[in-house]
Amino acid sequence: MSDQSPVPPVPPGPPSAAPAASDPLGRLLRAVPGRDWVAAVVAGVGGWVAAYVVAAISLFLTVAVAAAGSGPVSEGSSSGLGTGGSDPRSAGAPDVQSLLSGVSVLLGSPAQLVALADLGRLHGSGSILLLGSGSGSVGVVPVLVLAAQVVLAVVLTRRIRSRVLALPQLVVTAVVAGLVTTAVTTLAGLVLAIRFPAVSGVQIDPVHAVGIGSVLGSFVIGTLAVLLARPSLLVGGNTSVARALGALRVAAWQFGGLLVLLALVLVVVALVAQPSWGAALPLLLGNAAVALTALGFLGGVGRSGLGAAGSDASVFAGAGGWTWLVVLLVVVSSFAAGLALAVRRNDRVRTTLDWVATPVVWFVAGLVLFVLGTGVVSYQVTGSSAVGGSGSVGVTPWTPVVFALWGGAIEVVARYVAPVLLPRLGGGVLLRTARVVGTDPVPVPARPTAPLDGSAGASVPGAPVAPATGATGSAADGAAPVWAVPDDAAAPAAPAATTDPSQPDQPVQPGAPVGQPHPSQPFVGQGAPAPAPMSPRAKKVLVRSLIAGGAVVVVVVAGAITTGVLRTTVWGPGPTARSYVDAIAQGDADTAASLSEVTGDASMLDSAVLESAKDRPTDVRVGRVSTSGDTAYANVTFRQGDAQRSGQIVLERTGTSFLVKDEWRVTEPLTDRVTITAGTVLEGADVTVGGKKVGEIENGAFTSLAYPGSYQVEVGGTEYFTGGTETLRVGSSSSPYADFQAKPTKQLETDAEQYVSDLIDDCAAKTDISYADGCPWYGPYDADGAVQYDVRSKPDLEVQSSGGGLVEVTSTADGRIGYSYTDYFGDAQKSEDTFDVDVYLKVEDGKLVSAY
Repeated sequence: MSDQSPVPPVPPGPPSAAPAASDPLGRLLRAVPGRDWVAAVVAGVGGWVAAYVVAAISLFLTVAVAAAGSGPVSEGSSSGLGTGGSDPRSAGAPDVQSLLSGVSVLLGSPAQLVALADLGRLHGSGSILLLGSGSGSVGVVPVLVLAAQVVLAVVLTRRIRSRVLALPQLVVTAVVAGLVTTAVTTLAGLVLAIRFPAVSGVQIDPVHAVGIGSVLGSFVIGTLAVLLARPSLLVGGNTSVARALGALRVAAWQFGGLLVLLALVLVVVALVAQPSWGAALPLLLGNAAVALTALGFLGGVGRSGLGAAGSDASVFAGAGGWTWLVVLLVVVSSFAAGLALAVRRNDRVRTTLDWVATPVVWFVAGLVLFVLGTGVVSYQVTGSSAVGGSGSVGVTPWTPVVFALWGGAIEVVARYVAPVLLPRLGGGVLLRTARVVGTDPVPVPARPTAPLDGSAGASVPGAPVAPATGATGSAADGAAPVWAVPDDAAAPAAPAATTDPSQPDQPVQPGAPVGQPHPSQPFVGQGAPAPAPMSPRAKKVLVRSLIAGGAVVVVVVAGAITTGVLRTTVWGPGPTARSYVDAIAQGDADTAASLSEVTGDASMLDSAVLESAKDRPTDVRVGRVSTSGDTAYANVTFRQGDAQRSGQIVLERTGTSFLVKDEWRVTEPLTDRVTITAGTVLEGADVTVGGKKVGEIENGAFTSLAYPGSYQVEVGGTEYFTGGTETLRVGSSSSPYADFQAKPTKQLETDAEQYVSDLIDDCAAKTDISYADGCPWYGPYDADGAVQYDVRSKPDLEVQSSGGGLVEVTSTADGRIGYSYTDYFGDAQKSEDTFDVDVYLKVEDGKLVSAY
């Protein structure tokens, strides 16, 4: 017995309250190690610093290349803001405002490029006294700057962050990195805004690229860079997520490799073939590579807005035949991407969902290239009137859809070509490929242990338990693939495979639940059947098939390249423009007309007229031909006499034969508009060039288009007037114009003199003449009654005419007239006097009449 008295039982009471649950958010934040907080901050700041350095280097190279290309500057030339330029003492001491402005440009420009890389828009505004105000913005992503920011953020994250984070802690650190990136980008962009010195009457606001776009863009970029730095941490046992991220990794390798290779090609071309590109290349190298990549995937680039009709270019039209080489590179890389995708999967059994997942991944990649390769601009000017506009240039919006189609083709390669080709490449090649693209986790089916007593469902105590169906096994990023397959030797005998109703095209392993992921069937690695040795006949068939397939590929690619070259060099607008100008130079206006659309007022575009022209074009050269959609612009130069001339021809694509042969016609020909004017008396007169009538004078003028050359233009006339002949030069810097003055004919002089002579006779036959009768004389004043006139001599006459058709007949020597009359006193009087003539006539209905 015990010495202690028994303890009486305690009656049951109400249950005590449970301890207060801790704050979930606080517990989550405390679960993040300090090292990972540091990694998030360092990744955000380090990425911005890397982007700033690359932006500064790009700007420096741009300025250096531009300065080298502009040549030496005269020692006496100088420009700048402010006063005191003529004072040598003030030349070395700039004012404070100019100094601060220079510092803001030097330090602020890279910061604004970083904000642009984070999807910002560089915007500025200002006003000028008495003129108005304006604002504008430009949005373009410097791809090199963005790449530097993302790459260093990823590298720092992988180096510093621990690998034991769960998904919630990973999301927290990624959000912190995004917030840090946003804060650094925004503050630096505002503090280092580009400022200009104050100028009287002019106000320019600070220029920066900070806005809602840069805030959201920097947050998303910083967050995704840290979140995807080690994608394996996002899987969390979900095979579908792992495989989607695997496809994204393969796509990233394909696009990254293409962009790097095309960037190197652009650098070489800029240094060797096109040195004029050098100034813009350091800043826009990545953007140019993105545009070429879009063209290589059979996408398009174009422009829209800013008051002009939108236009697109692709490898089929407008981009040049050489871009088919980029298409060939894309085809090869896509085939390799399909093989790499199969290596990452290492599974013959694929679900129907992959037909959607792979195109979606490439569609997303196309969207990224669309954002990176598109620039936008807008402006607004307010003064006496408001003017504004916006536009964009870069990758076309429909290009991501084409990328999705390429994703489908890559899925075809991964499903049907890779299982046949990869087992014969050797394990070394596959292992090295797997280290680059990683390995997808595969579902491992449950493997029940055999019971000792033979009863179903019993297990051996202490024996290892196999993972349940649906558990995943994955290789670490960059490690060799783990070919996870069921151990058929340890598994009990099972009936033949059946078919899963949810996936009727895929066999189901016996015992696997319907609708669940299938056990993997690797084509290479542990558990995969070794390829049967090929017979000599099979090898011969394989070799011949590969040769035939390679020949088909070569023929298709060569045909595509040849077609592209032919569309540019033979069926393009350039050859049409050359044939057109050559026809003009040879005087063959009919051929030139067949290559062009001749509009009205083009009667001088005739072979007889053109053949009569002197100084037709010689030494014809077709320069740069630019194409925008179905419109092409060709610059041509030629010699005309001793002068060098130039012009532009506009062509339109009127059709395409056999899908590749373009037909072009000249819509704005190499002509000038000829204007010939003449007086009203030449109305209806024929206009003749080279012996051929080309028109008539209508409403005092004649107009027509004419090819370059010197023409002898003759304007006919009437019975009384003629236009004469003048030389008209077409193609000079001044507009071709000729004014024909009407010249009187001999018939006009004869008839005008006869008209005056008849007038004198009519007046002499009268017996009473007053001033209003229009006779050369009148009187006498003291006559009482009828007067008898006797013309004793007529004056000598001279006929003159004006361009307006007015004819003046004057006397050069006076005439003599005798009078016989009775005066007021009844006395008979006789006298004699002289008279002159000054008569104005005009032509009316082909006859001379008095002008008044």
